Amino acid sequence: MEEETSKLGKIIYNLIDAMFWIADETARWWEISKITIQVKTFRRQKAVLNKLIKENEKKSIGISVAQTAELASLNESISKLAAKEDFLKSKCWSWTPFIDFTLIFLLFLYGVISINPIKKIQDNPRTNIGVFGGQISRVRELPFQGHSIITDSIWFDNRLYVAGNNGVTIINTVTGQTQNIKDLPQNFFAKDLQIINNHLLIAGYSGVFEYENNVLKTLFDENKLPNKLVNAFAVVNERKKQYLIGTLGDGLFRTNGDSIIPISNTSNYIIRSFGHQRQELWILHDEGILTGNSDKLTSLDLQVLAGKKTRCMVTTDKNVFIGTDQGIVAGYRSSKNWVWTMLSSIKPGFINDIINAGEVLFIASDEGVFRYYKGKMDRLSSIPTYSLSLCDTFLAAIGKSSVIFYYFNFSGNIGNSSIFGVVPELGTYTPTLPITTLPMEVRPNYKRMPDYGLIETDGKEPLTESALSTESYPPDQKPMVELPIELQRPVFSDITKFNNKYLLATTNRGIWSFDGEVWKQIEHKGIGNANKLCCNEKHCYAYSSEFGIYEIVDGNTKLIIEPKETKNLKYLSICDEDTLLLLYSDGKVKTFKNGEFNLFFTIPNEFVNNCHSIWKVMDQYVAVLNQGIMTHESNGKWNLMFFQGNIDSARIADVINLNQKVLYIALNDGRIFEYYNNRLPLSGIVADHPNSINYSGNLWVASMDSLYLKEKNTFIAIPFKSRDRILGAFPDKENKNIYVFTASGLRILNKQK
Repeated sequence: MEEETSKLGKIIYNLIDAMFWIADETARWWEISKITIQVKTFRRQKAVLNKLIKENEKKSIGISVAQTAELASLNESISKLAAKEDFLKSKCWSWTPFIDFTLIFLLFLYGVISINPIKKIQDNPRTNIGVFGGQISRVRELPFQGHSIITDSIWFDNRLYVAGNNGVTIINTVTGQTQNIKDLPQNFFAKDLQIINNHLLIAGYSGVFEYENNVLKTLFDENKLPNKLVNAFAVVNERKKQYLIGTLGDGLFRTNGDSIIPISNTSNYIIRSFGHQRQELWILHDEGILTGNSDKLTSLDLQVLAGKKTRCMVTTDKNVFIGTDQGIVAGYRSSKNWVWTMLSSIKPGFINDIINAGEVLFIASDEGVFRYYKGKMDRLSSIPTYSLSLCDTFLAAIGKSSVIFYYFNFSGNIGNSSIFGVVPELGTYTPTLPITTLPMEVRPNYKRMPDYGLIETDGKEPLTESALSTESYPPDQKPMVELPIELQRPVFSDITKFNNKYLLATTNRGIWSFDGEVWKQIEHKGIGNANKLCCNEKHCYAYSSEFGIYEIVDGNTKLIIEPKETKNLKYLSICDEDTLLLLYSDGKVKTFKNGEFNLFFTIPNEFVNNCHSIWKVMDQYVAVLNQGIMTHESNGKWNLMFFQGNIDSARIADVINLNQKVLYIALNDGRIFEYYNNRLPLSGIVADHPNSINYSGNLWVASMDSLYLKEKNTFIAIPFKSRDRILGAFPDKENKNIYVFTASGLRILNKQK
């Protein structure tokens, strides 16, 4: 008691001393102010007197005795007052450095605490990410009837918590029993669940609550929440009570302790999800995406999101995945820019939730549960699913009538595995829809099938032999069109049809034309082994990286681009009637028109080596990559669409552009794709490795020694074999025969009469 009295006395004495110090300091500054005014008055008088003395000196009038006495009096008064002012200031300024430093420190501290913008949020605890890349080992299912609308789910305290229109339901995964969190407001609509420091945060309509040890507490007072319809919630710093609150229609708010501040440029938005990447905040709302920090948010204008409704988002260190009503949009960050693409062109479609575990992405959709891993999209189940949650050893997929648990193969001891308990593999519940493990896709009965991964082949008929040709004799006995003596032992490398003639490039005999009867050599003038051809309806060009680009006109060639300009040229295509697109091996793309070059754009560094060619399709510039199609937008950004199936070892075999409207792409493993209207569907599969495609009445696909025709949405094997590389197939003028051009010449197939 005496110690407390002594402490209280010291505090009172210090306060009294502080009061006297403030009074003395105020008196001193008051005295200093008075002295300053007096000194300025005396100095003005002295200045006037000095001016008068100087004027008298110019008139040869000497200084009087009175003036001398007045000047001495002024100097003495100024000296005394200045000395007194310095003394008083020395008493005051002794504390000034300490006071200034304290004020600056307090201002800095205030800025760090209150003014520093929010750039990132806290993540939920991570799971064991090494499990989920393997195959499914078993599947369990429990009945669940908790909500008609499911919004979120999370693992907490070895139990599964599911949010929805009836609040929050707790599922015991061992017994299958469920219970609701009590004391939530009546008709509480839970929207978002977060785990921070061993307690659960529940946000929804109306408010945010904290749940720990079966006790529910309100996180914000009712009068402090500007909008009680909380649609999304994120923790910035729980110790300092810093949060991000996304509302339904009122935009975004942030908290700094007890105050809740609206964030500009977000009003009227419905905030759906939060994420962060490096020192950048990502906010998903009903109209798009905002990035930056809480003081400066900018809208991210993505062409790939046009016409789509955003639903959910997940961010990783380098990627951003956005679920929409038309599939998943993926963003890949490189060292300089972003590449945006649709993750899958067909399924899944209507996305409800996304969750990631390292490189593995799990997707909940109306079409079921999918896993995206290393460029491959697998369907785990066809049951509509609305939320996903990861534990250390399995994935929980929540539907309206059941919860499905997917167990994956793993090695080593995984913690918390005892929470599963001893239960039957499928429990005692009979689901309304069948439960599947990894489905084996029913594929057509091809003669030989490479590994495509799981791709959509539903409704595609198996390859059959065509009735197009009725020949039954061995290939070596088929009619062989004789070549001119100058073309003995040629190696044909490319073919195109131009002005009702077939133009063929060789690697050793220049360029030749064939009109169905006569062979004629094109005057090459040093064109050498320019063994690539490029043409449209009005122009035809031959090119190579060593010999330049020549235009073929009336049986002659005309050099239009010097060899020095085509060094490292990778591909040439025509984008307009008289404009060429040149792709170089360093990723640069140039246009050539009217004798002038212009640097058009540059392929992103990470895709340079995989870029096969550049085309113009329906007023859109398209780069064909080994992984898929990359479109160049008007704002300079790129959008990437992956080929369906496995793309790890995929390589482009050949590409053709039909009337600048449809792009046909053949992959080396037999898959044929079409690109049109920003869609990339699978056109079909051939049972061999293609090396060339061409379009003449129908789509023709040639492998090393086989030929295929697309007829009625089915690829049909033509009964023709060649020991030489097939370049292409064309019906003749009368449509009675088929010209099959190979590396060593021309063969004719007779059609069925």
